[in-house]
Amino acid sequence: MRKQPAALVAAGVAAALALSACSGDDSGDGGSANVGGLEACVDDPNNCNAAERRDGGELTWALSSGWDAWNGNTAAGNSLYLTQVMAGTRIPTGEFLPDGTYQWPKDLLTAAPELISESPMQVRYEIRPEAKWDDGNAIDLDDFLFHWYGATSDADKCDQELCDPAAISYGDNVESIEEVDGGIVVSYVEGYTDPEWSLGVPVSLPAHIADEQGFDWKNDPADMGAAAEFFNTTVPTWTAGPYKILPDSVEMGQSLSLVPNENWYGEIKPTLDKINLEVIAEQPTMLTALENGEIHGSEPASLDPDVAEQAGDLPGAVSAIGSRPAWDHLDFNLSNEFLSDIEVRKAIMTAISLEDIKAATYAELTETETRTNHIFPATSEYHTDVTSELGQGSGDVEAAKQILADAGYTLEGETLKTPEGEDIEPLSLVWLEGNTMREITMTLVQAVLKELGIPANLEPNAPDKLGTTLAERKFDIVEFGWIGSLAFTGAPSQYWHSGSASNYAGMKNDEIDAVIESVTQTTDLAEAAARANEAAKMVAEQYVILPVVTTPGLIVMSDQVANVRPNSSDQIGPFYNMEEWGFKAEG
Repeated sequence: MRKQPAALVAAGVAAALALSACSGDDSGDGGSANVGGLEACVDDPNNCNAAERRDGGELTWALSSGWDAWNGNTAAGNSLYLTQVMAGTRIPTGEFLPDGTYQWPKDLLTAAPELISESPMQVRYEIRPEAKWDDGNAIDLDDFLFHWYGATSDADKCDQELCDPAAISYGDNVESIEEVDGGIVVSYVEGYTDPEWSLGVPVSLPAHIADEQGFDWKNDPADMGAAAEFFNTTVPTWTAGPYKILPDSVEMGQSLSLVPNENWYGEIKPTLDKINLEVIAEQPTMLTALENGEIHGSEPASLDPDVAEQAGDLPGAVSAIGSRPAWDHLDFNLSNEFLSDIEVRKAIMTAISLEDIKAATYAELTETETRTNHIFPATSEYHTDVTSELGQGSGDVEAAKQILADAGYTLEGETLKTPEGEDIEPLSLVWLEGNTMREITMTLVQAVLKELGIPANLEPNAPDKLGTTLAERKFDIVEFGWIGSLAFTGAPSQYWHSGSASNYAGMKNDEIDAVIESVTQTTDLAEAAARANEAAKMVAEQYVILPVVTTPGLIVMSDQVANVRPNSSDQIGPFYNMEEWGFKAEG
């Protein structure tokens, strides 16, 4: 999870930091197991599939799901798929490389970010004079201010209903942003510190475009909100990356095309004439399209065993199964009257068997873990099991029935009655349509609920509507995922803070908020991790979010594609180096 963006809802396999959220395989080894090629990614994750590129060509890449907004700083727009379609146009703010090392943004900055004061914490950024939007406007102080105003819960800076920030851990802790001696200095409130201060650059959108639209965003919170909404609903005609979107090519939530930005200031220039991104939700269809030469590759959002096996045998293609910085979980909507009872949530989480889920999904295909922590996977040095001793995911149906009985619920035949003797309205079980593993999981959850006498309906969500469904809480129990990077300090705030728009379950707890805030009140990474674990333990005791599994992934592509590789260290995956994508000069 990278600090400044946000955790991404991984609509498909698993959302920017703001998180596109959580941390993945902290081993940093790339995690790739070969299926039919890409063998070098195990030992040389940063350079595997490297090749000299020929000039020209049109590369088509398939996405697993769509997007329904354009501003990734908002809760509605905070989606892995929006992050992917915008990857080629984004300001290069730094990323984790496949081997887990962090690369500061040399195309954007003249030097790595500098910590010039610890109390209060102040970080200085010096933008390269060449770093500009494609229309010639410099990336400057106003862009930093615009990002700040859109990432805070301060209603004096932005109308919250319109801004709807995906994460506020950054914005709510900024005291000021100023231009000083040719650099931009971000000063934080007294007492706020962050051991991950050097990761990312807090800038994202072109403030001058908001000015051109007539928004007085610096002085009017309503105008700032309207500007955020404008960026959410408007196809970007601007870019600060190696590519730009062809507006006429956009079919919202389905496809778009990118062409090189002729004013790209980065060291590595694109060689492709065009990149087409299109949604193919069904993995067998995606594989057929690859075999027929209609697309050149994909990293599906979930791992389908049959597709993975077939990918390994596909002529002219290479593929790999590996770790991803992603994990699935079940969120319980606390606005549901039945689920607002903690004893009900406790019973359901006790009855669900995570081992049964893993056995029915990933176990036959690759090694993975049932999650016992909301922040850290078992591979992390900071991992602590916060769920097992609570019985969560144990599959103990009899214990679950006893919990309900002790709380006054009665089982009459196969129907559970509330303590008042009323029937329970069927629960909606929601996941992303086309995600086979989640469909299996929710089918198992439905069966467990039936054993408890709780009716439930399976309700797959349209592939391009997950962000809206989560933001508007149109579910009773939902399975989705967070996908992040190796950073973690922003995740607790985005996931659980009472003021976070990404707190989709609707949990409000002042004590948890206080511990969350303490995560960024130390410069010691191990201490920050201990505080994050304390917050995770407190969240587990609320029985609101059940971690399910760290989700492995598949990447498959034509063997003629150059410099595209898996990246299990960063939420953006293979899109981290789009300027290097191309076709091999030979072959």
